Amino acid sequence: MKVFIIGPGGTGKSTTGTILAQKINHSFIDLDREFCDKIQNISVFVKDQGYYQYCHQNSKLFYSILDKAPKNFVLTLSSGFLVHEGLNSLTEKHKNTLKNNGVTILLLPSSSLEKGRKIVVARQLLRGFGLHEKPEIEKYTNRFHIYKELGDIKIFSHQKSEKIAQKMKQKLLLFQPSKKNT
Repeated sequence: MKVFIIGPGGTGKSTTGTILAQKINHSFIDLDREFCDKIQNISVFVKDQGYYQYCHQNSKLFYSILDKAPKNFVLTLSSGFLVHEGLNSLTEKHKNTLKNNGVTILLLPSSSLEKGRKIVVARQLLRGFGLHEKPEIEKYTNRFHIYKELGDIKIFSHQKSEKIAQKMKQKLLLFQPSKKNT
């Protein structure tokens, strides 16, 4: 099974994805880590070449990984992968690829914009990426409603990663691929 974990930065996709992959005996791939390892630190790349170039380079990397990935994997996607502002054709291509290649799990800390924003912005500012509160608030606010509509499986929780991964595993076991397109 191919499992894609989607959501904004700071929701725990990488940590939870690692645990989920272990629980279901799948390989784990983190798109952000792959970008940093194979291309360049994301912050440096964006600063040097711009956000739009990053989006396109990240997309190429994703398709390269998808072509070479093992049969069963959990892949965490970059926070903007499905919501890049001004790149609708790219994000639609990504959405279609995910729809046709596996199961997507949306991870948000809450179904409430305000509560989720408070949690995510606090986490993002603590990560040491040099982020600033106002742009992080705006980014989360602008993307929240788009993300909330995505995902074959939706997890709204800010529990410990182990518990979230267990919820994901349970929902995956109940997931009916035939229901995906209805």
